[in-house]
Amino acid sequence: MLPNGPFYQDTGGSWAFVVTPGGKDAVRRRIELGRRNPEQIEVLQGLEPGERVIVSSYQGFQRVERVELEHPNHQN
Repeated sequence: MLPNGPFYQDTGGSWAFVVTPGGKDAVRRRIELGRRNPEQIEVLQGLEPGERVIVSSYQGFQRVERVELEHPNHQN
């Protein structure tokens, strides 16, 4: 299950950005989603238990394959 977030409207539920194990970036991955309600979406394929997914809006990221993540405590 995933939280029902804005990413669904941006992708139609066909793909998502999955955070890599080190947490430094997220990669685009094809997924298959099933039933949904206002709070959650059922994952049918494409994710393993425990994997983290970015569920905020993907507006402006439609053609991107990977995003680098910056942690809040990151200092330049």
